[in-house]
Amino acid sequence: MKLAIFTLAILLSGLAAQAQKPTQTHGEPGAQLHVYVLTFGPGVDPWEKFGHNAIRIVDDARTDPDRDLAFNWGVFSFDNGVAAFAWDFLQGRLIYSMGISYGQPTIDDYIKRQNRSVYQEELNLTAQQKIELYDKLVGIYNDKSKRFYRYDYYNYNCSSRVRDAVDDLIDHRLAAVTKDVPSGASFRSHTARLTASVPWMYVFVQAALGHPVDHPIDRWQEMFLPEKLHDRLKDVTVHMYGYDVPLVKSDQTLYVSTRPPEPSRPPVMTPWLLMLGVLVGAALAGLGHFARRHWAARWGFILVALPWTLLMGVGGAIILWMWLATDHIVTRYNENVMHVSILALPLIVLVPMLALGKRRGSALAQRLVFAMAGISILGMALKVTPWFYQGNWPIIALCLPVNIALAYAVWVMAQSPLPAKGESTGGKKPVAKGGRKAASGNV
Repeated sequence: MKLAIFTLAILLSGLAAQAQKPTQTHGEPGAQLHVYVLTFGPGVDPWEKFGHNAIRIVDDARTDPDRDLAFNWGVFSFDNGVAAFAWDFLQGRLIYSMGISYGQPTIDDYIKRQNRSVYQEELNLTAQQKIELYDKLVGIYNDKSKRFYRYDYYNYNCSSRVRDAVDDLIDHRLAAVTKDVPSGASFRSHTARLTASVPWMYVFVQAALGHPVDHPIDRWQEMFLPEKLHDRLKDVTVHMYGYDVPLVKSDQTLYVSTRPPEPSRPPVMTPWLLMLGVLVGAALAGLGHFARRHWAARWGFILVALPWTLLMGVGGAIILWMWLATDHIVTRYNENVMHVSILALPLIVLVPMLALGKRRGSALAQRLVFAMAGISILGMALKVTPWFYQGNWPIIALCLPVNIALAYAVWVMAQSPLPAKGESTGGKKPVAKGGRKAASGNV
């Protein structure tokens, strides 16, 4: 009797445990579908630094290639040429679209050809939700007015589209656990840590971004990054067949890249850029100081000053243009216009002329370099106020020492003009043969 009661208790407990788990009838339409969120790690190319993701749907009832499809919103084209693409990018008018590919071949391509990490999360969804998602994604692809969209790196990108599709499907439970929850980061800090491995890209992006990327973001906004969407999905529970269960049914690591992992926080770049700025500034000041006596110093000064004025002038024009004349919101109210100055454009011509002893334009050159240095100093001083909160210390560290050194060098050369052609370095007129002074008039 005791054995029978014990056996019955075990059976009842097992049935109770099964009753607590949501189940799908195998004959129910949609039960044969499996929905995954694929997360791909950062790649080598600049547009791959933020990573990528997709929604994968596998149909166990089919045997044709369409049984395994991956839907993603990261498709762009160079059909109109690289120049046209770059122009659209600078204007903030990039057009991206949804694309469909075969799931397993897509995963294999990211692993074998691109050496990018791949993670796969299967979602706990009802059979009806799976059908609804599949029909919605196919409908978006078939409707060109929905397939194409205006891309925004922070607010409307490949990851945010996946986030929104999943959130809509689960009655906005993802939004409920992430909106207004501090992430401890900003758009700028995430951008800095993911671009630091490419120095030119890091400097360009940090110089181009303005105030809007310095505000703290919540966890919902942070999911513009695929890696953060991957992490946040695990925080969500959904209601299925009368029970609350985790949204993520399983999380598989399909491949880990052999490249070094991306840093978890922004690197400290300001001291390194300050060192570079001091070195360039010291070179300009030293060469400018000795330019009045040595031809090698004159040409050395030109070789250093010309790229710098070109970089500052063109860079300043681009920053100002992206702020005032493009659709980019994140490039507005950019304090870097005080350090990467459009005032350097005339100096591209005036500084080499002054270095070669040409007096024409020297007064204008002095005014421009002193204005550049003064505005840059003012820009740093204003950081003590609450209105100048942009995280642009790396740009200040690079530009301020060079702008001050350039002003000093131009002032020195303008105060001590170089010898004219035919004059000695001592400034005396040449002496004619026979010891007589050369006539000052026409011969």
